[in-house]
Amino acid sequence: MKKLVCLAICAMAVMISCKNKGAAGDAADNDSTAVDSVMAELNDTTPLPMFLYYMNPQYMQIVYWSNEGDVPDAWQDMIRRNAAGYTKMLYGEKWIDIKFLGETWLNPDGKDMFPGELHGISSIPSPGLKYAFANSKDIPKKDDALWGLQLVIHKDYLKTRKQLECECPERETPMPQAIVKKMEQRYGMKAKRSQLITKIGGRYLQGTVQFIGEYKNAPKTEDSDFKKALALNVIADGDSIYSLEVLGYYDEESKTCTWNADDEGEYTPTVIFGAFEGPKGLELAYAHYAPESSTVGMYFVHDGKINEVEYACYHNMIDEQPPLWDKELAAMQKLYLKESNAREEYPLKKYYFIDIDNDGIDEVWMRDKDEKIGALFTFRDRKPELIGIETEKMKAHFNRSNDKRGSVTIAGPAGGPSYATEVYVLKGSKVVDRFGMMELEGEITDAELNGKTLTKWEAAEFLDKSPSNDYKVDVYFYEKREED
Repeated sequence: MKKLVCLAICAMAVMISCKNKGAAGDAADNDSTAVDSVMAELNDTTPLPMFLYYMNPQYMQIVYWSNEGDVPDAWQDMIRRNAAGYTKMLYGEKWIDIKFLGETWLNPDGKDMFPGELHGISSIPSPGLKYAFANSKDIPKKDDALWGLQLVIHKDYLKTRKQLECECPERETPMPQAIVKKMEQRYGMKAKRSQLITKIGGRYLQGTVQFIGEYKNAPKTEDSDFKKALALNVIADGDSIYSLEVLGYYDEESKTCTWNADDEGEYTPTVIFGAFEGPKGLELAYAHYAPESSTVGMYFVHDGKINEVEYACYHNMIDEQPPLWDKELAAMQKLYLKESNAREEYPLKKYYFIDIDNDGIDEVWMRDKDEKIGALFTFRDRKPELIGIETEKMKAHFNRSNDKRGSVTIAGPAGGPSYATEVYVLKGSKVVDRFGMMELEGEITDAELNGKTLTKWEAAEFLDKSPSNDYKVDVYFYEKREED
């Protein structure tokens, strides 16, 4: 099944909630439905489809959106009760087998994790249900082949449902004019634009209609002092057209509508991840994206109306600092203290991730709380190895080459007219060369490479072949606090 790629450039406020909305197929008014009534109305106890967040084979989670001690959440409770039964994940046009590994609430430091967040860094865990591929043959060769939200279903779901084929237009296509005209008549407004998103099972059409101007019949909300804009999520079944209202903001002075910050006046469409004909009618699993949020849920079309169940609105975390866990910090401090030039009175407290050799794997640059001294570590597979140490007088700078090598140079005055230089060359996140030399008034007096003494000419030759492209970084050292 094809998936439409949404390129939204807006920002949405984070809401961790569970909502249900209903609208009649032939009326303009929306009809709210209680959470528990949806399943009762469907007269079905089969667990509903859910959304798994995938970053790599080791990071496959149904991420929780509520804390364990919060007010009970009907949909999160449902997946917790049935966690082991979610055994199928939609990959392209086929279902592949997954298996339940367990539940996680605590990070590696043993502290609670905040729910409702989708991280972009695999080293940052989330609370939720953990899964893995049941068969190694199904593991994608590239992690980014599956990156993001994926649809998962309970093993019993397709016993009472028929999966419907979904087809997305290859280029932006408006909704049929007859549908647009009917929505204009229903809401008494002029449409600015429409978009057909999905053709479902050769029968249904799903898309959006966006109107011009203020929606004067908007229902009262907490922010009713603001003028409202209106867009619709629309599902058409022949002459029956179902619509769900999405309220935005209307600026009377500029005559513009907005639903997300920086959306340039265009409502971002909702994406259908899976379509099914159920015992009572059409069931659609959807996701709605914005740069800072991802909202997931279900649409149900039956008995002449449409119901929406919103599971969660996740906060998409942007520009996060990767974490260092307590045991990793302790390991780095231990490696540092083994060195003769270590300063025990200045424990390493701050850190910054830096990819010195540009191989996609970060190294770690650490300093004490006052940034007087520091140390650098390789961090492949999150196992630290010491590169070198900064002192009050000898500070690090970095170079790269075009052959995927990088270097750390730690240099400074060594007393009197002497000057000390250490060069550590990295490739593949490993130190491949360790070089040191002393200079007196600009003349090389001593040099060593990987434990072997060099002449001053050999030292100069090594420096000439070392990475030479200056790599400047704007460094902000992050300090791990007790509450982190």
